[in-house]
Amino acid sequence: MRINPIYRQESRAGARSFKLPLIILGFNSVLAVVALLYMDSMIAQVRLTAEIQYSSFLGLYSFVTTMEFVLLLFVVPALTAGAISGERERQTLDLMLTTRLKASDIVAGKLVQGLSTVFLLIVSSFPILGLVFIYGGVTMADVGLMLLCYVVTSVLLGSAGLFCSAAARRSTRATVAAYSVLVLLTAGTLMVNYLAEGLGTMPQGNGAADWPLYLLLCNPAATFQTILNSQMGSGSGLTVIFPQLERITEIGFVGRYWWPVSMAVQLLMAAVFLWGAVRKTRPAGRGRRPR
Repeated sequence: MRINPIYRQESRAGARSFKLPLIILGFNSVLAVVALLYMDSMIAQVRLTAEIQYSSFLGLYSFVTTMEFVLLLFVVPALTAGAISGERERQTLDLMLTTRLKASDIVAGKLVQGLSTVFLLIVSSFPILGLVFIYGGVTMADVGLMLLCYVVTSVLLGSAGLFCSAAARRSTRATVAAYSVLVLLTAGTLMVNYLAEGLGTMPQGNGAADWPLYLLLCNPAATFQTILNSQMGSGSGLTVIFPQLERITEIGFVGRYWWPVSMAVQLLMAAVFLWGAVRKTRPAGRGRRPR
């Protein structure tokens, strides 16, 4: 089995540095501290009232998964935004392109390397996520679906980060552009929905339009919240940010199968970002290389 040489080289270099262990330590430290503080507050409430509210223990799952998702939103663009622009700054990208490597090989290797780091973060958080099984109420299927959401989100943001890295000549600009794409996909699509609702509730308005809801298919946070709502019910996670999701049943087939459709849309967007990254990485005027 042929292993991508870029991925192999990046993996060896990463194994010798302290960057990866520090990322894992910081990621899981934040997650563990937040989870333990939440558990401590629940136990303190039980001691104060002498009543055990099972729903509050189930809220641990909602709280931990939401915190992990938010951390991934900030970590993934940082891991891929400087992948290709960094090679340009070190003047090693042109050397790579003079070898038998194609631009698609470079982009694929950088993507797999970035995603492998993200997957390692997700796997390393299993013990913390496993705290929810102490109290029950959450199945392995629920956790597996949530992990699938994490993976799709990581692929989308990682691909967007690579496109920005290939398009920009400096890592700083690439990082700013990658986080701008993140803000556009999350806050941007949400603001359009809020604006449409505001215009629809005006005296001359005809009610909130349905078309802005389709923009939320591109929003990984909306996909996460839809999955969490199906598992925990409304009122958990980011519900206060996405009240529009209560209306998705009004848009027919897409509303009934929101999270599978949204994941498919986001994977399609990731493919477009990767295609653009390959085009930006390939030298101008160069077509396909003969094998």
